[in-house]
Parts: sequence; C-alpha cells; structure tokens
Amino acid sequence: MHHPYFPPPPPPPCPECERLRKSEYEKYGFNIVIGGKYWTKIPEVRKCCPIKVTVVESTAKEITVDFNGVKFTKDRTEFLKSSWRDYDSF
Repeated sequence: MHHPYFPPPPPPPCPECERLRKSEYEKYGFNIVIGGKYWTKIPEVRKCCPIKVTVVESTAKEITVDFNGVKFTKDRTEFLKSSWRDYDSF
C-alpha cells in the first residue's frame, strides 16, 4: 500500500516501445519527445524551408506537430528522416 499523498509508481516500460526507441535513436540520432521542439518541413506552411514545431502526439505510424496553434500530421518514418531536434529547447 502506498502513502495517500504519493501516487502509485508507474508501470514498467513496454519492451516493444523501448526497442523502438532504441532502434530509432541508433538510426536517426534522436527520439521523439512529446512537447519537444523539432525542425521539419511542412509543405502547407512553407514549401522550401523547415520550420520549428512542437510535437503534441506520437503514435507508431504518425507524428502530430503544432505550429502557431495549427496542428499538422506527418508519417512517423518521414518525420524521422526529414527532421532534427532543437536541443536548445530542453
């Protein structure tokens, strides 16, 4: 039983998720972090240059990002191939 003022500990990490994170980091050099800032190309915003976005949702197939209050969805693999993390944002 836990103390009423402290929440129960989180469940252990999923082995499949951990393997995916490790594989993506080894291949692309970064992992996707919810709330993290990334540079990526969003053709609906700007055809030629990447823009700075915030990741708001991540699934096994898609990444949803926010740019100035507007959400855009990209294929996860395409996002990993064509984006980079803004390390100054953490």
